[in-house]
Amino acid sequence: MSRCSKCSCDPCGGGCRPARYSCDFSISVDPYNPYVWLFDNCGKINRINIPKIPETDTFLRVDFSSASLVYDSERHRDVIDGCNLGEIINLDCLRDVEAYDADSCDLLVFDPGCSECGPGCKPKPAMWRNYHIPDAGDCEIPLDDDGYYKVLTKDDCGCIVECRLPAKPDDEDKIIYLRDSTPDDPDYPWYYGCYNENAIGLHLSENCPKWFGKYDLEVTINYGIQVILSANCINTNFRSLLVPVVEGAQADPVYDSVVLQGPSAFINSDSGRGLPWGTMSLRASLTFVVPKGKEATLHHEFRLRAQSTFPNYIFNNTYDRKRVPDELLIQPNQIPWTASRLNALQAIIKPTSGTADKHPATDTIRDMLDDHIDAYDNIV
Repeated sequence: MSRCSKCSCDPCGGGCRPARYSCDFSISVDPYNPYVWLFDNCGKINRINIPKIPETDTFLRVDFSSASLVYDSERHRDVIDGCNLGEIINLDCLRDVEAYDADSCDLLVFDPGCSECGPGCKPKPAMWRNYHIPDAGDCEIPLDDDGYYKVLTKDDCGCIVECRLPAKPDDEDKIIYLRDSTPDDPDYPWYYGCYNENAIGLHLSENCPKWFGKYDLEVTINYGIQVILSANCINTNFRSLLVPVVEGAQADPVYDSVVLQGPSAFINSDSGRGLPWGTMSLRASLTFVVPKGKEATLHHEFRLRAQSTFPNYIFNNTYDRKRVPDELLIQPNQIPWTASRLNALQAIIKPTSGTADKHPATDTIRDMLDDHIDAYDNIV
């Protein structure tokens, strides 16, 4: 704009002189239309239309697929992932968590706040709080009416659930009867003389499938030995040896064995007071541990000694190891040679975890035992 005013010009041609007033201007927005500016130039008002420029919104959103917080601005994008946010957030900062001064191995549990009072004895707000499992102290788990304990365990999803644990699991003790004691049982008959009965099977995998292969098995064997003779037989002394044999291991008759021994004799006294055909019946038991997943058998040896061969065994090649015919057993006093059998065979099987210690701490062997003083008087 010109700084001269027409009224200030010298008509004599002396040139222009500066104006005596300032030429200020201002810009403002039309109060009725925000897209029109009012331009005030030395009191002269001009209206100027402002072009509409495209604008971009800025917004903040959550991207759940990437677990991120996304900020879209007009010219760029900021992405803040959950790990970055987690680095600046403490658990105590969460609105519904109150876990100050947490101790080692504390758990975070939800407390509805019903049992404790806050200020003014008002229920505390429901919060997640730190909880430490207390020591057992005098607390005991009682059995319920059905013989179960209540315990906490995990389900297939890994969640804690309350279950009932039986004080004694079903089928923990398995009693099997491998041979009965019926006198005329044809399945386990009588056999003559000296013999071995190898590999009497216990069939642990079949008879105890619930525990086989999962635990060591404690096996207790109860059995009987019967010996018979007639007037046709000579008097003898018998010895029966039973040894358990574990799969993959050698039999150990020094420790793992039971010996039953006794006479089988026929006495014919001139006075008529004698013994009829002799029958001797003895019973014994032994316990051993079978390692997990192993089978076990029993090894039985039966031997006879007579006065004519003492101290050696007496063998009879005609009868030894042969089964006594059933027809000879129907009538007494008929068999030609001493016979015997292992019968009434019972096994008690239970899961365990342990080994057999054959060299434990023991008392020393003494040269002389104690005086024969009764612990209870008047025993007759």
